[in-house]
Amino acid sequence: MPGGKGKGEGMGPIGNCVCVKCGYSTFKKPGIPCMDEKCPMCGTVLLREGSEHYKNAVKNKNKKR
Repeated sequence: MPGGKGKGEGMGPIGNCVCVKCGYSTFKKPGIPCMDEKCPMCGTVLLREGSEHYKNAVKNKNKKR
């Protein structure tokens, strides 16, 4: 990973963590990856809004409809 120190995508500290299953959303906590948190409503792992994981999950969810 050129220039990267961690496993994140360098999206910065500001953003939202979203549950693609039920739609729950919360502000991202600095220093804590969204994927390390679970949705308090349904228990699904939260994803960083706009990340590749989030985009893929939304795309796969829309395919199932």
